[in-house]
Amino acid sequence: MIAQLDLRDFDAVRDARLAHGTPFVIAHRGASAVAPENTMHAFALAIEQGAHLIETDLWFSKDRELILLHDRNLKRTTGRDAHVTDLSTAEAVSMPVDLSERDAPEPQFVPLLASLLELASKADVALLLELKDPRFSVASWTRVLIEVLAEHEFLSRVLVTSFKPRCLLAIREVCPELPVGPVAMNMLLPQPEWDFVGPAWPNLVANPLFVWHAHRNQVLVAPLDSDPTARMSKHARQGVDAVLTDDVTATVAALSTTAD
Repeated sequence: MIAQLDLRDFDAVRDARLAHGTPFVIAHRGASAVAPENTMHAFALAIEQGAHLIETDLWFSKDRELILLHDRNLKRTTGRDAHVTDLSTAEAVSMPVDLSERDAPEPQFVPLLASLLELASKADVALLLELKDPRFSVASWTRVLIEVLAEHEFLSRVLVTSFKPRCLLAIREVCPELPVGPVAMNMLLPQPEWDFVGPAWPNLVANPLFVWHAHRNQVLVAPLDSDPTARMSKHARQGVDAVLTDDVTATVAALSTTAD
């Protein structure tokens, strides 16, 4: 379903969402509730569990390759106290991920965006890419991402987000057709200049008409809520387009009881 959609087409996405009957499921850093976050195992497991989109985070290595990692520093996930931006690509992808709190069938390493694109291109999933590296605000760095997406023929299957609007504006400058939208902790009204928005879920409680306003301006909504199970019925009733989750299996099960 998602693989056939052009995420640049608001009407097509909305029609598919309504036909689906429930919000699409976005796997936050992969199936991160049960697998080591932002690893190939977490991404593959999320696809197996029924995710429609995979969310991940982007940094540049020292030699300008795109690395999938939430923190700039590798210490939390690998134990090495080093910034990914100071490492070569070869050094970054050789970092084994700490598996002490999550399961994986084999050792996992910090991956490249290209590896996820290869996996996703064979599956019915799209990607939600969060720009972490502040250098995405510079057009020459942004072009690296656009070129990788174009090389893998993935420009129609990607949404790009960030807490830094200046990075999204740089994306717009280089590739105007690529859908972009901010993540925001405080956003009581959707901003019509974006293609989609990711407001923290309390904003939808404070403004029950948030989604209605967004759709009126052809803006998609995917609230920031990594554990949405308790609020699933409300999210579905409000008509959000997608829900973000760490636990794909639990979210898919919860959504099955809340069909529109």
